[in-house]
Parts: sequence; structure tokens; C-alpha cells
Amino acid sequence: MKRILFITAFVPSRIGAGENFSRRLINDLAVQNYIDLICFKYSYNEDYIIESNNVKVLKTFSNSLIIKLLNYMMFPFIFPLFVVRFNLNRLFFIKKAVRKYHYDLLIFDFSQTFLFSKFIHGIPKVFYSQDVIAQRYSRIYWGIFVPFVRLSEKFVLNSDNVKIFTPSEKDSKIIIQLYSIETTVTDIYLDQYVMNSIPDVNGNYFVLFANWNRPDNSYGLKWFLKYVYPELNKELNFKIIGTGLPNNGNGVYNKGVYPNLEYLGFVDNPYPVISNARALISPLFTGAGVKVKVIESLACGTSVIGTDLSFEGISDKYSSFMKVARSREDFVSVINNFQTELSEKLELKKLFINTYNNKGISGYINSRQFPGRYEKN
Repeated sequence: MKRILFITAFVPSRIGAGENFSRRLINDLAVQNYIDLICFKYSYNEDYIIESNNVKVLKTFSNSLIIKLLNYMMFPFIFPLFVVRFNLNRLFFIKKAVRKYHYDLLIFDFSQTFLFSKFIHGIPKVFYSQDVIAQRYSRIYWGIFVPFVRLSEKFVLNSDNVKIFTPSEKDSKIIIQLYSIETTVTDIYLDQYVMNSIPDVNGNYFVLFANWNRPDNSYGLKWFLKYVYPELNKELNFKIIGTGLPNNGNGVYNKGVYPNLEYLGFVDNPYPVISNARALISPLFTGAGVKVKVIESLACGTSVIGTDLSFEGISDKYSSFMKVARSREDFVSVINNFQTELSEKLELKKLFINTYNNKGISGYINSRQFPGRYEKN
């Protein structure tokens, strides 16, 4: 069995799409390998829950705004996203662990961890780039940070002895175009709860599902409730799933204002709710990368109403179940007139199961021996 050091920018959990991908990948790798985990945790995050005897938490680094500001002040010539989790004490801890435990492989999960790799040599590495950061910043702040982001992203991606994975062909092509760096596409891990959820009724509600702590998601929800919801048929019902909205909705959601909208909060297994919904609504206007919640909804047999950005990187084979809305008027019209049948939901579920192919980071790792084992200096 190989021994792997897995470094991820967040606490692996079910709380968000990226965190759940990390969790699933760790558990998958732990079937045939020993995993030491290093992650970064805000005070409001729950601790990582170990789900395999082959996984050990080596270190959980604290994260806060002050720590991130101090880290950036030490390396102001690199764009903040790539450096706010990096400092010399953390680097020394990681290098010491690499020398002590003789890892066969290092995995860096999320772009925020890639800078550590620049200072560790003589050992094979895997990067998982969950999205292209330059593309993300091209859509916010009028794109003024893009030149800085591109210089920094190219710098951190250019590491020695590394295999880079991306979640879509689109992201892979962008990285080649911007940085002339080859990557390998891997499909998003889908929770077994997703695959086991089969529509059994055609529900009378629509669903919105996300980690609402993320600005991309919360902005879209606020926009939807402010501009779209008031124009919708009053007989339509909606359910919001996901962490990040306090009981009063923190100004986003208030039951008195939205009487036919139910906020369920975090749900350990939300997929039966999604499977039986008329459609998932995805009002996204910023961000980059494949939208995991959209893929999960399709896997549940539920169509998605969203922006062009919502469907980036997702195969055209599901296009008849992806309804594009580019404006307030589009969303109102599509939702008010949206019709589906249980037979159509079952057709989508069957199509997804028969066509979705997880190419697999773990398959690549499990099938290879990695020479060169660890840094000697």
C-alpha cells in the first residue's frame, strides 16, 4: 500500500461540493492506501470526521482573516488566493513530514495549496484544480485582477514532477490556452446517496441547493429572491437546501416575506428531495469550474434551470434537461411554464447512469508505482 500525504484547502465534509469531492477522494484512496491529511479550518468549521482506518489527520491548520492577511504580507508579489494559506512555519511542517514518513505521493487539493509544492522536490505530486482561477476573476471586479492572477496561477501550476487533474474538458482547454500546461480530465465524484436516489413522484416544488456561505451562491440567491421570485406564479412552491442561512435568513430569506418558500438548512441526504423536485434552479453569475450541484441534480433525474455559467463544462448529452435562462424575464418565463413528467425524470436518471464515466484520480494513483519516494535534503 502506498503512503500519501493529502493537503487540502478546506475541511473535507458533506457541507459543500468541493469539500465533498475531497472527502470522497480520500475515502476512495484509503481503500488501497494509507492517507495522512493536512487541512485548513476556520473557527466555524466542524472538525474532519475520519471514515476509514487508513486515514490519519496529521495537522489541521487554523484559518482566519488575520492569518490570511499576515501570510499575504509576506508574499505580496503573488495573488492573494494562492498565498493566504501559505507561510514558512506551515511549509517547514510539511517538509518535515515528507522527510519523516517517506511518502510515495503528495496530493494538493484546490489551487490555494499549490504554492507549497514549489518548495518540495524529488517526490511525485498530484494537483486537483477545481476551477481555473483566472477565469473566475475575469467575471468579477471588471476583470482588473486578471493579469496578476494569470502570472500567479502560471507560477504555482508550473511545479516539477506533477500530474494535474481538472473537472472538465473546458477547464483543461483553458489551462492549455493560457499556460501551455497539459492536464487530465476527471469526472466529479458522485455520492452513493446521489446514485441511489430515484424519482418516485413528480413533486409540486422547485429546489435551490448550495453552500450559501459561498459568495457566488449567495449572490445568485439574493438576485433570485429580489428580481425573479416576486414575478412567479404564487401557486409555485420552493425549497432551499444548504448551510449558510441562519434562522432569519441573514437578510436573504425570511419566511414571512416568502410564504411558499421553505428553508430546510443542511440536510445529510438531500437527494430524495432533489430527485422529486420539478427542477433545480441555479441562478449563477460569477465563479468558474463545473457546478457539482448541477451534475448531482441531473444524476438524481431532475432537470436544471440555470444560466450559461451553470452549465459550463457539462456534456451536451444532457442538454435537453438543462434549461438556459439569461435574464430575469427568462427565469420567470421558464419557471412559470416549466412542465415535466415522472417518465421524463426516470429517462434522465437512466441516461445519466448509462453515460457518466468517472475517469478517476484514484484509478491513476492505484495503478502506478511512484519512484523517487521523498526529498532527501
